[in-house]
Amino acid sequence: MDLKMLEKANQILKKTSNVHLGVVNEKGCPVVMVMSLINPECISEIYLSTTLDSNKAKSLQKNNKASVCISTTTYNITLTGEAEILTDQETKSKCWQNWFVEVYPDGETDPNYCIIKFTAKHASLCIDHEVTVFEMSKA
Repeated sequence: MDLKMLEKANQILKKTSNVHLGVVNEKGCPVVMVMSLINPECISEIYLSTTLDSNKAKSLQKNNKASVCISTTTYNITLTGEAEILTDQETKSKCWQNWFVEVYPDGETDPNYCIIKFTAKHASLCIDHEVTVFEMSKA
């Protein structure tokens, strides 16, 4: 694994506001949606927000396999792994963004507010015309 490429990917993530999240729906079909990142730090663990009653939350509760992609004309970061739905108040408070109040009128204690924690297991990085693929456990 190329630590230099991993660090480049982490720097790109920190400057990114949206990612594409892929999940498997209840019919077994892949579904991809654009989502806003919450305090991005490292490609190994990514946090997103959604409503507990959303199709993506329901899909992830049945099948936790997921993929995250960040892409422009100069790079492509594709991650595969697992996602979990977190509803504990500590995580919800830690991840809260002021603009969330538009979606969650009861604020960070809104019962429909939850966090998706994506944990990458595999990475495929194409940055600056260099390509590397690796398992995250070896990162």
